[in-house]
Amino acid sequence: MSEVSRSKVRLTEIEVSCIPEVAAFATELTTLFNALGIPQQQYAARISMDKSTISRFLNGRRVATQDFVDRLLAELERHRQTPVTGETRLQLRSMRLAALQKTDPATFQLEFIRDELDRSHRAIKQLKRQQVALELLLDEREMEADEARREMQQLRNDWIAERRHNEVMTTDLSAKNENLNSEQERLRGEIAELRAQLAELTQLKHGAEEKCARLEERLLEVERELSAHLEELGEQSFNFTPTEVAQEISQSYGEQRFYDAARTLSLAAAHFSAPDIIHLWSLMIGMRRRLDAESLIRDAIRFKSAEFSADIIEDLLAQKSLPLFYDPRRSLGMSLASSKSSTELGYLYERWQGGGPCYGVLRSAFVLWSETANTGLAFERIRQLKEEGDTVITVRMLHALGRRSAEDVVSLSDLLVSQNMKAECRTLFHRWYSSFPKEARREAAAEWKRESSRAHNSVALAALVPGRRGA
Repeated sequence: MSEVSRSKVRLTEIEVSCIPEVAAFATELTTLFNALGIPQQQYAARISMDKSTISRFLNGRRVATQDFVDRLLAELERHRQTPVTGETRLQLRSMRLAALQKTDPATFQLEFIRDELDRSHRAIKQLKRQQVALELLLDEREMEADEARREMQQLRNDWIAERRHNEVMTTDLSAKNENLNSEQERLRGEIAELRAQLAELTQLKHGAEEKCARLEERLLEVERELSAHLEELGEQSFNFTPTEVAQEISQSYGEQRFYDAARTLSLAAAHFSAPDIIHLWSLMIGMRRRLDAESLIRDAIRFKSAEFSADIIEDLLAQKSLPLFYDPRRSLGMSLASSKSSTELGYLYERWQGGGPCYGVLRSAFVLWSETANTGLAFERIRQLKEEGDTVITVRMLHALGRRSAEDVVSLSDLLVSQNMKAECRTLFHRWYSSFPKEARREAAAEWKRESSRAHNSVALAALVPGRRGA
């Protein structure tokens, strides 16, 4: 119980990845994964697993599950068309248990006991086979002994009958009788030894069965402890319908258990399918809990992949039960901007660039993403949008980028001018320059000039700043 209690202090993903055993296990998995020669996104689609989970397994931020390891080995066998050796499987199993022992003692103890239980079952099967073999051998020896007794008795009878008629045969019959007596004694000794071995084997089997029973009891105890531990962490299995979740949340609010309500809502976002999430969202709207409904969608987007998030947003915007004067596009865009990578946003753009309500969500997402994105990534996105001819999102992104520091704006303008995107550079500078009060614009222009490292930026500044035309 103390092992489980200590595991309640959960390590962060960064702390987990710094543990040598976890790092070694992750490195071994990465080496095996790289042998497949496919990207993580493709592998995630192949095994129906979230790419971020695979990434955490391979970079050591989480200890990979045994199911993930077994599936990876199976894919590697199919790719190489040769089986993985037992030594490799045993080494991976040992490295995983070593990592679990450092990060999650409760799960380690559970799996260790299961391994012990499996070994006990195998030992019992082996002992049973040996028991059957010894019993068959014992039966065979007993039959041989009976046959020897019958043959000896028959010889004695023959010896008595012929003793008077053939004295010459006496010596031979006596010698054969002695040989049969010796063989019978040998068989008796072997039978006694086999009986002793059978008794010892039976005792070993009983001991193994008792150990197996104790391990099964301990396994149940550890499973109960781990179940209680997971329940405290809110990570137990989630088998509720949207209606049941709505009722549970309503009851939690009624009893002022606000934390339970929030936790139930978050678990629903993590475990529900897209239709169930939309159904629960409708129930929350019907209960006039719009903030909870928005929190449900926000958590679902944060927990799920870009494809799943797109399905949720499309289903949500297609709902006819949206509250009056309620436009969720900005909040949905904010959720995408805060939880999705540039690559995932690119996927959403390919899916929604044709227009419609989802395009408004996409526009908000790109604008909000621009406020904190890396300058190089922001420039790459603007360049791609220009190639697509999408001026709407381009201009809005430039306006958002123009609110950033002079250093960021100058860096981005250098990239724009280097690609002959002078119109976009002027838009960026105008937005940055106009964000200052009139009395501060002269100092802003001076700051731009100090930060600028390219002559064409200074020329652009001279053409744009009032009072500097023709300078």
